[in-house]
Amino acid sequence: MPDKENLRAEIPEYAYISLARRGMEKISLDQCFLKNCDNNDIKLLEPFKKEEYEDENKQIKEIYIRCKKCEGIFILKLETLKNVGKSTKDDDGDPISMGMVYSLDENKNNLGHIGYY
Repeated sequence: MPDKENLRAEIPEYAYISLARRGMEKISLDQCFLKNCDNNDIKLLEPFKKEEYEDENKQIKEIYIRCKKCEGIFILKLETLKNVGKSTKDDDGDPISMGMVYSLDENKNNLGHIGYY
């Protein structure tokens, strides 16, 4: 069984939601994303499993989380798109990547795009 603290460390603390032309808003990922649950207490969220896969364009981590308030299970899908862009100032710099986070139910049905990290 994986160490829950190590799994928690792999979850970004926040994601950023685009507000169209008004910038970005920060949202905490320390909450339950299941319908009809308003839990935002990190002590009631238990990450318990991780799946990872990768191809040449993206890296995906799926972290399974049990909510002790609603007794449901959801998945935070952390998708890192590689090579989104390249720095115009530094020719030798690493390609720019971008992270997106989604919530899924325990059957991997997409509950929606949460934001960017």
